Amino acid sequence: MAYRTILLELVDDAQTEARILCGRRLAERFEAELVGIHVSLPPFVPVGYGEGAAYVGPEVFEAQREANRLVRERVEAAFRRSCDPAKMPVRDVYEEGDPGELIAEAARTVDLTVAAQSAMEGLDALAPHPLDHVILSAGGPVLMLPRAGWGEPIGLRVVVAWNGSRESARALKDALPFLVTAERVTVVAGGEDAAATLEGAAALLRRHAANVDTKAIEMAHGRGHGATLLGALEAEGGDLLVMGAYGHSRLREIVLGGATREVLRGACAPVLFSC
Repeated sequence: MAYRTILLELVDDAQTEARILCGRRLAERFEAELVGIHVSLPPFVPVGYGEGAAYVGPEVFEAQREANRLVRERVEAAFRRSCDPAKMPVRDVYEEGDPGELIAEAARTVDLTVAAQSAMEGLDALAPHPLDHVILSAGGPVLMLPRAGWGEPIGLRVVVAWNGSRESARALKDALPFLVTAERVTVVAGGEDAAATLEGAAALLRRHAANVDTKAIEMAHGRGHGATLLGALEAEGGDLLVMGAYGHSRLREIVLGGATREVLRGACAPVLFSC
């Protein structure tokens, strides 16, 4: 398995150029085509009712469209400064609509999606975000880059979260291009049931010539599983966490599991999710 097409979410913020550079380096490393995608929200007006509803003229929509145009110009210029079509396979796509839906749709026809960690404060941390939907709907691995940026190589020292589930097995296999080229891979498992199948997961990776160690970790009382995994990543000096993403069964399309949400919100290093 190899990543031959990488989709990179283009977001207009202070880390735009750093993420584009990261995407370019990954594409060069895996000899992949790099596809940049930027999705603008359609212009909208808050709805009022009754006597409180005010008339909103077309100039409001035009102002939003102009703002979208300026953002697109910025991310397009940044992408093209860093990615030269004469030197590597590269293209960029610009859409208007729901970012979660459109990025997830594009993700289904690539090998790896690279997206930005959502910037959240206060009550925003409790709301659904486009990245949540992309992870659950992409049909393949999604690499989240931390909101504060990441200037180091990715995937030299990898920690793989293992619990014997379908999701963790899928994540391990989806991450193989990283794992077989890593300097060190540590497969960690918490609990007796997961530990019982830990060696089998490591054996699979060794058959791919990966340099693998295993480690049983304790799920500390009063600490979430996501926080425990992030602690293991830090303890191992890892630059990439690989984990299965979990959703609640009947609400799978809109609600992520607790450990997944913890890692999504709290990770300070890249994380590869798969479900």
